Amino acid sequence: MAHPSQLPKLPGMFFRSLFTVARNDQAEASATRMRNEFKAPALSQAQVGRYKDAFGGFVSEVPLTLMYCLAQRVHLAQMLDEAFPWPAPGLVHVSNELEQHAPIELGLEFFIRANIDLPARGPAVSPRRLRPRFNVEFWQQETKVVTCVSQYQVMPKQGPKPTRPREQKAAVPPGEDWQQLAQWYLNTTVGRAYARLSGDFNPIHLHPLLSRWFGFEKPIIHGMYMAGRAQAELERTHQTAVQRIDVAFKRPVPLPAKIALWQKPSNDDNSGHYQICGAEDHLQRLEGSFTLQSK
Repeated sequence: MAHPSQLPKLPGMFFRSLFTVARNDQAEASATRMRNEFKAPALSQAQVGRYKDAFGGFVSEVPLTLMYCLAQRVHLAQMLDEAFPWPAPGLVHVSNELEQHAPIELGLEFFIRANIDLPARGPAVSPRRLRPRFNVEFWQQETKVVTCVSQYQVMPKQGPKPTRPREQKAAVPPGEDWQQLAQWYLNTTVGRAYARLSGDFNPIHLHPLLSRWFGFEKPIIHGMYMAGRAQAELERTHQTAVQRIDVAFKRPVPLPAKIALWQKPSNDDNSGHYQICGAEDHLQRLEGSFTLQSK
């Protein structure tokens, strides 16, 4: 890499992101791609240990979902770039995929290649089509170790419209080909604990007085906390490290909450699907697939 810039830390970028709300994102533009390069300090054994202790069950030397904490910093750094057209606070994380290509070396810094596929935009473009795709590659020396691909939904600027209460459809547990692996109770402090661990202090995760400013009566847990919890439990069950894991976020998880993890293994016994549902209402919160490292 030629001259990558140092990757900024999250707290300062969250503050700067508030000033992006003034962006004019209604201007018509064709689809394009943004490219950036960064460098980031190495992971330490202490950082990895704190992350593992927060979940329990990991077999991986460096859990893949921990790498998202670094990828999120890359995403926000790119959102602060003047070439990014939308306000950073108006984006919702809708999906993520992480894949490990080679062992991650502790004590070795990262070089990062990042690009964003920006969709065409303008008054005639449906808001549903406004989903920028972030691709982040982590390199150590000349070796690509991890790829993270994330998609965000751009939310409209206009305030929320009055809505009628929707009838909640009765949900049922997953079918007979699904196995329940675990149930967890998440109390109201989990979001703050994960914020300290990950650096993600988005107010919607921290306290009811803060989350209400953003339309949530209760704080909601970070989606990637749930993905990390799923990866840890899958590794505990299979006693094998996860090499690839993806996730699609379906519904938020307000705190406190009681949730359940389900899996459906594939025939090859080396991959499968998982989902997290409410333990009592059975409503699906997120779903994804995983591939285990070859034994």
